[in-house]
Amino acid sequence: MKRCLLLLGALFVVSPVFAASSQVVEKPLVAQSLDSFNTEAAKIREQMRPGGVYDHIASKDKGRVEERLDQMQKLLSAHSADGDLRREDKVALLNAQEEVNGILRHNDNNRLVCEHTAPVGSHVPKTTCRTYGEVLEQQRADQKFLQDRALYNHN
Repeated sequence: MKRCLLLLGALFVVSPVFAASSQVVEKPLVAQSLDSFNTEAAKIREQMRPGGVYDHIASKDKGRVEERLDQMQKLLSAHSADGDLRREDKVALLNAQEEVNGILRHNDNNRLVCEHTAPVGSHVPKTTCRTYGEVLEQQRADQKFLQDRALYNHN
């Protein structure tokens, strides 16, 4: 009976972790046609704005995503009439698409980040999981606290 309750309790604890990780989009961009690409590119640009899924993206990464989206736009537009890409263009398109997907997956606010550390005063490690967005918000709050404290101590 105790084992059954323990197992049931473990399932309740672990299930939110799996639910949170299911929100991450594995391939945010799949360029199959010019029309579908334009729709997906607009959605990605919207999600890189404040409040979007990728709003914590570094400006360097954001610039790289924009460059790759523009490159893909040009490749697809150049061949939209005949519908057939040359082999070199297909490779370039796929490489740009995978680079964009890699950058976006890394900067997804819903990506789960887990740490396995021992709490102060204990040798028993504990696993703590938070989303990438929560980690960045905590870092920003900590940085603001330290800056505010430094200003208060100087006055």
